[in-house]
Amino acid sequence: MGKNYYQILGINRNATKEEIKKSYRRMALKYHPDKNDHPQAEAQFQEVAAAFEVLSNKEKRDIYDQYGEEGLKCGDEPQTFAQPTPDMVPFMCAVGGTVLFAFAAYKTFQFFSKKKNPNVDKDESSSD
Repeated sequence: MGKNYYQILGINRNATKEEIKKSYRRMALKYHPDKNDHPQAEAQFQEVAAAFEVLSNKEKRDIYDQYGEEGLKCGDEPQTFAQPTPDMVPFMCAVGGTVLFAFAAYKTFQFFSKKKNPNVDKDESSSD
């Protein structure tokens, strides 16, 4: 199970921005490595900073509240069609390759099916 950021900061789930900020300042002063000589102080300070980063950002907090810490691991933003998942890349390459091949075939067909103008003589146009 993921970390409980609310418990790390010592606040309730319905805490306001001001309560989150106050709790972060209090915990940061308590666990900051320059103020606390305890060997685990730095690790606790990093947890407090991570909890504040998530809970102070409304979008990240909404994702955390809905999906937990696992929801935040899939990236800074939720997956969209503009950001394909790794399992979609081979499919996209196949489709993209097919489209590219079809376009190249069409252009080649256009090139070779052009009708030549019989009224233009090559020798006369090049001597001008």
